[in-house]
Order: sequence, then structure tokens, then C-alpha cells
Amino acid sequence: MWQHFLSATASEAVRSDREKNPLFHSQPGASQSLMSRDIHMVESLRGFAALSVCLFHLTGDGLPNVAVPEFHRLWSWGWAGVDVFFVISGFVIPYAMLRDGYVLRRWPGFLGRRIMRVGPPSWIMLALTIATFLALDTARGRGPLWSKDLSVVQFLCNATYIIPFTHLHWISLNLWTLAVEVQFYVVIAAIFPVLFRNIPSFIGCTLALCLVRYLPLPHGLVFFWYAPLFLTGAATFLYVGRRVGAFWYLGSLLALALVTYVQLGLTPTIAGVLTGLAIAFVKLKRLTGFFGKISYSLYLLHPLVGATAALLVERVTGSGGSAAKLLIVGSAVGASILAAWLFHQHVERPFIALSKALFGRRHDAQPAL
Repeated sequence: MWQHFLSATASEAVRSDREKNPLFHSQPGASQSLMSRDIHMVESLRGFAALSVCLFHLTGDGLPNVAVPEFHRLWSWGWAGVDVFFVISGFVIPYAMLRDGYVLRRWPGFLGRRIMRVGPPSWIMLALTIATFLALDTARGRGPLWSKDLSVVQFLCNATYIIPFTHLHWISLNLWTLAVEVQFYVVIAAIFPVLFRNIPSFIGCTLALCLVRYLPLPHGLVFFWYAPLFLTGAATFLYVGRRVGAFWYLGSLLALALVTYVQLGLTPTIAGVLTGLAIAFVKLKRLTGFFGKISYSLYLLHPLVGATAALLVERVTGSGGSAAKLLIVGSAVGASILAAWLFHQHVERPFIALSKALFGRRHDAQPAL
């Protein structure tokens, strides 16, 4: 059953018995066929999720002095964009691994590519954030405020995403999701050949991953709280890859939704289910991928750029009245989008090229975050 996982036609399903693992019996054309039907939806969801998180922060608690209640209520659910990201990762990363013929001995290259993809942009964002904190304290002229808790150890723990294992704090709070994402990379690199060996193996691994969270393990293993969302993406991948039918897929979606609800609550559950269903059943032929392309940069930069832009505009216009507040929030959102586009062009893309140069020119999956 699993011998021709990505085959889109019967002719593509004829493969040699000499292959070591039938899971990886695919042709480039077949993998492109699989993804061509779904890439627009994935890109659109990624952009929607990043923009939702951005609007959640910049219309609400991120800029409390200029928050407009109507807009705050409108985007009060936007934090669930993070849950959309996790489902997308559970779908896209296994696709990329399967397409590249991943086997366990290739884990160093896989992890190297993933870290090079998500790491340097976040490290540059960290440096910019620290520089901004220092500049704000210098401008105040009354001693450290923003930078009073900064240390080299804290920076290194932030840069390596191990803050959950320490008593330290995130310098930029949105980095917590990268800790979850990186732990997912480590887990999927270790269990991928077993997880996608066959349906019983997938079910067994899914049960194990959902139960691990209840074991007495270090509290820093935050991935296991969100494992049902990643597994929702993986189950969606099985359905889109035509390895399971709609009945099996919807049943697994329901089971994972129940686990998500128990562990995370109602809103992440709704976000996870809707994201899986959208990828599985909604086919977009043509839609701008602009926000999808800049989604990672927008997610990284909007707290820093948005807050800085809001501060500068507020000093000019003041924050009295709804019109002034809307102008400030609009400026913060616009500046975040512009900065994200520039960051994607001049930071993300060069590091994608460097990743390919260092770890081989395998196909690269854009991080969901």
C-alpha cells in the first residue's frame, strides 16, 4: 500500500523492487503533482496566520495605549494563527522529507538545513531588538529599563531556543513558537521512517506522541503540548497523498481534535481542524502568495517594528481620539509589512541559498513560522 506514496497516476506507480524502502518510491513529477494542488492554499494559510498574529498584537495588548476596542475585538482570536502554523508544519515538513528521500542517517543534513532556515533570521531579529532596547534606554537617559535584564547567557538561551528549560525570559516573546518548531524538527528527524511506514505505525506513533506529554519529563519539552496540531498536518498529508480515504482522515481529525481540546482548549482546536480541512479539500488555483512568502519575516519582525513605528507616529500625532489611534495602528501594521518584505529579500533568501550551499541543494520547505 505504501510502495507508491506520492504516485499520482498508475504509470508513475511502477517502481523497482531494488529500492530499499518502499516509502520513498516517488518521482519528481509526482511530488510536484501532489503539491501543485495544495501549495496555493498552504501559502495563503501561512500568510493569513502571520497577518492574524500581527493584527492581534498591534490592535490589542501589543499597543495598549492606542488600542481601538472594535478592532481589538475583531482580531482577538488572531493569536490562534500560531496553531495554524503548527498544522502547516506538520503537513509541509513530512512532504519535504519524503520528497527528498529522507532516511535516518541523513538527520544531520536535515537538521542543519532547518536550523539554517529558521535560525539566522531570528538571530538578526534578536540583535535588532537588543539594539533597540539599548537605544531606548540611552534616549531616556535615566538608566537601563528595557535592557536591565539582558545578559549574554540570556541571549544565547534565546538564540538556541532553550528558554523553556531555564528560568530566563524570552527577549522577544514570539520566539517561544520557534522552540516548539525546533523540537518538532528533532522529533520528526528521529521517528519519520517509523511514523510513515504504514497506517498501523502512524497510529501507534500518534498515540505515543499524544501520551508523552503526560509523562514526568522535563517541562521544557514544549513540543508535546502541541503535538496533536502537528499530527493533524501529518494526517492531512496522508489524505492529500491519497494513502488514506476521507472516512479515515475525518476520523483521525476528530480524534486529534479531541486531544487538542483537552490539552490546549477550544480555539486552537477550531484553528487546527479548519486548517486541516482547508488544505485537504479547498483547492485554490490562483491567489497572491505575497503574505505567504513574507510570513516568517512578518511573524519575527512585527512586535519590534510595529511597536517602534507606533511610538514614532504617536510622538507626532498624539494618541487622543479614534482617528489618531487608527493612524498609529495602521502605520505600525504597514511598517511591519514593509520591513518583512525587505527582511525576506535581504536576509531570508540569502540564508536559504547558504543553507543549500552548506547542506546540499535539496528542496527546501519554507518554515511555517
